[in-house]
Amino acid sequence: MNINTSLSGIKNAFYRQDITANNVANINTKNYKQVNVINQEAKGGGVEAKTTVSKAAPNRNGNNVSLADQMVNQISNQDQNKANVNVIRAQNEMIGSLIDIKA
Repeated sequence: MNINTSLSGIKNAFYRQDITANNVANINTKNYKQVNVINQEAKGGGVEAKTTVSKAAPNRNGNNVSLADQMVNQISNQDQNKANVNVIRAQNEMIGSLIDIKA
């Protein structure tokens, strides 16, 4: 049971949410390029983020931010956070049960 794996997932979800918010904030910024976040396995366990600049074709504003993609990212980030919090809760309950058994 390594809580650091879940904590890295929570940290990653918050980082992804920051990137998504930045993309939405720049939706009308001329020539802005959407930043995408890719999850990858971290050394020693857990997850880390890799950012890339989107190569999608520009829209009428000259940028390539897709509001639909950003909405999907926000929902995905929330789900990722909830899943990792649930893992931490389950680990806490298991440790509590083990302590009760040993006591």
